[in-house]
Amino acid sequence: MKPLNRWFASRNQEGLTESVSKEEYSRLTQLRNESVVLFDQLNAVVDEVEQTIGHLTAIADASSVQEKALRERSEQATSRIEETFSSLQEVASAAEQISGASAHLHQKSAETKEIVLDVVRSLTNTDQVMNDLNAHNKAMEQHITQLIEQTSHISEINQFIQEIVAQTSLLALNASIEAAHAGEFGRGFSIVAQQIKKLAEQSHAAVTRSSTMVEQIEQGVKLVVASVENERRAVDRGIAEMSVNRDRMDVIFSRIHEVNELVNQTNSASREQTIHMNGTTEMLKDVVDSVNETFVSVEGTLHLMDKQREQIGKLNRIGRNLQKSSADLSKAIEQADAGRTAGQTQSAAKAKTTDTSAIQNWLRNAAAETELIVLDEQSHQRKLTEMLRSKADIEAIWSNREDGSFIFSLPEAGLVNAKGREWWKRGMAGQSFESSVYVSAITKRLCVTIAVPIRSADGKVVGVIGADISVT
Repeated sequence: MKPLNRWFASRNQEGLTESVSKEEYSRLTQLRNESVVLFDQLNAVVDEVEQTIGHLTAIADASSVQEKALRERSEQATSRIEETFSSLQEVASAAEQISGASAHLHQKSAETKEIVLDVVRSLTNTDQVMNDLNAHNKAMEQHITQLIEQTSHISEINQFIQEIVAQTSLLALNASIEAAHAGEFGRGFSIVAQQIKKLAEQSHAAVTRSSTMVEQIEQGVKLVVASVENERRAVDRGIAEMSVNRDRMDVIFSRIHEVNELVNQTNSASREQTIHMNGTTEMLKDVVDSVNETFVSVEGTLHLMDKQREQIGKLNRIGRNLQKSSADLSKAIEQADAGRTAGQTQSAAKAKTTDTSAIQNWLRNAAAETELIVLDEQSHQRKLTEMLRSKADIEAIWSNREDGSFIFSLPEAGLVNAKGREWWKRGMAGQSFESSVYVSAITKRLCVTIAVPIRSADGKVVGVIGADISVT
């Protein structure tokens, strides 16, 4: 650029601009315009590089923070998982103990079930014995009833004998009286009467003793009857109690059977729990290994992030060098502008005669249409292409998002991003913009740029639409 600057300066100082041929002047003008565009593009690239470096640095910093936090959480997770692993091992040990206890309980439950069965069988036998005893008691009661009847017959016989003895005594008394009346002739009969009286008295005494014995027998029989009745009642109560006990033992047996089933289920569940706990322990061990591998990966990622920072530093140095080169190029172009020709002055004059306000209104009306508000690339392509074809003095048209990126540009945009452009800044600030004559980064020719904001339905600025007006 320095030889070019010197050439323009020498021509300007010597007033020899007219000596340059039109072809040479056209080439030089094109070279200067290319340089201006190159400067703009370089500026945009530098801005984009700086923004990218900033984003990368922020991302690297955030990633580093996240990675460190992840490492800390991984360490905590590893510690907690190891604690959990230890707890699970204890639980597994407890599960094995529970399984052993369940097996022992199952054995004892089976033994208890057998004992209850023995008790039930014993109660059944006892119930049979009690029924036999009840039958014997009833038979005894029947025999005693018959004995009472026989005893009552003995009492009747004794009473009859007592009556006979009384009659015999009376006859003996009458015989003695008659023998006394007979005197000597009745002496033998008197002796017989006395013997009869004596026998009657002896019979009376024997009958009296027999009656006493019969009464004692009857009294004893009554006591036996009472005892038998008490025994019968006791047997009835025993039978009833045995029936109740048998029912209770049936309930106990049923409960023991249910307990035995539950113990079987518990034992089975304990075995399954032991299997699952062992499986869970193995899986947790795998998780611990995975976390350790993740921890190693995090360490490797942190190391790579450090290397990324080094590369960002190098990119930053490249950006600074580009910025310096851009500044040198800008200075060279400013020096070259000292050789501006009358043609450029005429372009500026032409720009003054162009009705830019009509173009602004045209762009504002387009920006208010739904087709452009939605910021859809295909919609913008269709609409902007139609707009460009409708205006002969418009040589380029484009639209941008709020991050400076191009939605669509026709011809294709010469910049990567428009954030560094004044027309984009003014448009995003909600203002209309009209530039002075400058070299377009799209067409590389002199132009005037018009830009207006694109607003959403609620009035928020969401983008910019712009157009280059030809002044050549």
